Amino acid sequence: MMTDPGDILVTEDDGGLIGRITINRPLDGNVVSTPMARQISDVIAAFAVNDQVKVIVLDATGPDLTHGYDPAEAESAIRAAPGGAEGKVPSQRARLMAADDAWWGPDGLFHRLLHSRKVTILAAQGACFEVGLHLALCADLVVATDTVRFGCRRWRHVGVNGDISLLIATVGLKRAKEMIYAGAEWSAAEAQRYGLLDEVVAANAVSAGVTELAKRCALVMRDAITAEKQVVFASLAKMQIDLGFAAASVVAGWGTNVHFREGEFNFLREARAHGLQEAMRRSDEYFTAST
Repeated sequence: MMTDPGDILVTEDDGGLIGRITINRPLDGNVVSTPMARQISDVIAAFAVNDQVKVIVLDATGPDLTHGYDPAEAESAIRAAPGGAEGKVPSQRARLMAADDAWWGPDGLFHRLLHSRKVTILAAQGACFEVGLHLALCADLVVATDTVRFGCRRWRHVGVNGDISLLIATVGLKRAKEMIYAGAEWSAAEAQRYGLLDEVVAANAVSAGVTELAKRCALVMRDAITAEKQVVFASLAKMQIDLGFAAASVVAGWGTNVHFREGEFNFLREARAHGLQEAMRRSDEYFTAST
């Protein structure tokens, strides 16, 4: 699988103190493919060993942070994993390795973001679904526009996919269940009240707000940032968040092998037959009509 090199933009600001990673697929809702996830993860790792960089900012072009994982490559990502091309049905090991390598394992996007030794800041705007939700949970700080919507629509289609321990630790069990079982999507005000984000700004002020926050964080000396992050890592270990991430690959593997009964909305079939945008429209219509 290949990805357009322009799908992820990497820059350094403020004399190299701030490393910026920008998702750049606005015409596709900034959906994130497996190669894109690996690219972002590699950039986070590169910034980690760049002693000049103190802060990593993640943002996106266009009105949305991301609509989530690119469903168009859901099967191809598994087929590309070792053992995935054998037989008509991809092996379980391929399903597990695809989820672990790109997303939840030690070299995966979410693990590297959560365990980055740099201060990480997410600029969230518009749709902040699935991948976007996990980025918000894993980043140290989140600045969001007043138009942001947090949710995980994928869970409505294939059940919980990946880690929920960090979601529960952040917003509480009851709120997490609201999203898991009822497909709740939270506004900026709700997300801030639940502890998912730190600051809400107007849509035209998010870039300036994130830059200002990043510059404030960059004033802290490097040794202090590293020490503070180690305290956070120790706290995550005490909360057994790492254990949740280890289980996430197993849960994600299960989520690629679901069966639909008559009358249930099959998003994967709709996406294959009608394209992503139309499948999303039909999904919204189905779940709205069912409430």
